Amino acid sequence: MLDKGWVRRNYPAVRLDQEIPWPLQDSSQRSWNFHLHCWDMLEDLLAAYSLGLDREYLQLCLRVALDWSVRYGNGATSSDDTPFAWYDMAVGLRSYRLAYLLEAARAAQMLSAEDDSLLWQALRAHQAYLADDANIAFHNNHGYYQVAGQLAMGRRFSGQSTFMAEAHAQGEMRLRRMLEQQFAADGVHREHSPDYHRMVYDTLSGLIGSGLVEDPGLLELSLRVEQALAWFVLPNRRLVNFGDSDYRNVTRTAEQAEHKWRTAEMRWQTSAGEIGKNPGAGLKRFDQGGYFVYRQPMAGFSEQAAYLAQTAAFHSRTHKHADDLSFFWYDRGGEVLIDSGRYGYLGKTEQNSELWLDGHWYADPKRVYCESTRAHNCLEFDGKNYPRKGIKPYGVALGRSLELACGLVAMETECRHFKGNRHVRLLLLMPGQWLIVFDWFHDNQGNSHDVRQWFHLAEDWQLEAQKDGYQAASDKTGQRLQIVALLPGSAASRTYRGENEPLMQGWWSPAERQLLPNSAFCYEQAAAVTGSFATLFSFTEGIVADPVRSEVKASGRQIRLRWRDQQGSHQIHIARPADGELVVEYSQHDARSDSNPAGPDQSKTISAKFRRIQSRFLSKFKV
Repeated sequence: MLDKGWVRRNYPAVRLDQEIPWPLQDSSQRSWNFHLHCWDMLEDLLAAYSLGLDREYLQLCLRVALDWSVRYGNGATSSDDTPFAWYDMAVGLRSYRLAYLLEAARAAQMLSAEDDSLLWQALRAHQAYLADDANIAFHNNHGYYQVAGQLAMGRRFSGQSTFMAEAHAQGEMRLRRMLEQQFAADGVHREHSPDYHRMVYDTLSGLIGSGLVEDPGLLELSLRVEQALAWFVLPNRRLVNFGDSDYRNVTRTAEQAEHKWRTAEMRWQTSAGEIGKNPGAGLKRFDQGGYFVYRQPMAGFSEQAAYLAQTAAFHSRTHKHADDLSFFWYDRGGEVLIDSGRYGYLGKTEQNSELWLDGHWYADPKRVYCESTRAHNCLEFDGKNYPRKGIKPYGVALGRSLELACGLVAMETECRHFKGNRHVRLLLLMPGQWLIVFDWFHDNQGNSHDVRQWFHLAEDWQLEAQKDGYQAASDKTGQRLQIVALLPGSAASRTYRGENEPLMQGWWSPAERQLLPNSAFCYEQAAAVTGSFATLFSFTEGIVADPVRSEVKASGRQIRLRWRDQQGSHQIHIARPADGELVVEYSQHDARSDSNPAGPDQSKTISAKFRRIQSRFLSKFKV
């Protein structure tokens, strides 16, 4: 960094011995400008100085801090050249860095009286800003970082200043309030993003490691938070990128994992099972956080394990995409169906503009796409995004769930869109073999809709349309996938990949300001008041759907699905009573014993070979 400058992702390098580009040049640099005003470029130098006391490191940091303090340190919350000098989260992150720098520079006798006064007044401005509840973003993670900075700053100078002692006491009180608000009782972060869950927890872990958090209740909560995070690590040690999450690699060596994580579960997940213990397998319900997560039980750690996660919550607009009931599927060594990612926070929307009214905070077209309903594995009505602005968040949309002895897992979710439009989704996974996505919808007001059931394959999958559906092949794993509609009445769309006109479609974002092409498609129904989709994704070829004997009652409560493939015939019967338990019966007739589809009597006999396990959970929905 000293030789080449500080670099964040693909932004320009910043030389700390030259003029710092504090002013915001244009909206495309908002994220970069924010990180500059957080003083992120000083973090490694301050850490290095604390270890080796090399004055060169501290001198560079002092140069930057004094320059910033002359320009912005008076505490004026508005500036002509940037909105980020006194941006809420930037103040929190900068305050603990400024406090350490001032204390270290005093100890090293590197400050003139004038410079000492300048930095102290800047620190007092931070204390005054953070003391005012009106400046604290209590509703999201920004406030959390403000309080973390306030705690660290206050403790460092509490013995020298009554103002700083008050800051420390206030920070302790606020921290408990925020953690209990931001994390559900099951340990899940309520901002719809596993990567923000990780990031907020990292700060909490740092506070604990620094001795700033000693409350037994918060220490116990922190362990639940880390244990919950372990369920969002894919078999390839990437984080599921729901919401505003990057496709983050959390792989660590055994030594690194032991140092970084406090629980055996995260150590196991990030070290590929070298240390720690398996966090568990099978179906995990996060009833307060609003997720289903399934991990295939296997002996030891395996990248071949099947993994299915579904997001089913709307707690607030914070980092919430228009992605109700979307899901992520990993199987046979790689991602199959993926999420769009976040792209970045570029181009603020104008108040009362069309984008603003549609729930978008940012106007960059690539960011707008990544938030959209059509960019997720979602049901889309009339080409519109699910509403996020001006409506009451529904909380958690988890329904019933079960696992069968044969290995099949079922996840039921339900929510409402556009006032009276009911939507039920049922995911049925046979790990390593197939996935069925069933959607039922009904407009209680009798309005008809053009409905699309969107799917997005991982970028390594090549997709081709066929007469009866689609064929896909993975360049990475060599796996092949056949995709068919099991119910009549749906039309298969053309394939999409990396398109910008007339609308963006077939893209995903693995990291900030990166957008890569991937294959997308949908099944469509036109002018429907009530309807159902049932799409089968199978690793077995030779699929022939049986639309004659596959049917759904108008209520969506009785479902029968049948198909044949090279392994034989398959039949699933599902009962979704308004009151009571979800029931799923699955039977397979082996092709080697009879090449014909199993008849009703045969299905009943074969079904008896499987023990049916009804749901342990009563329905949360009485519809």
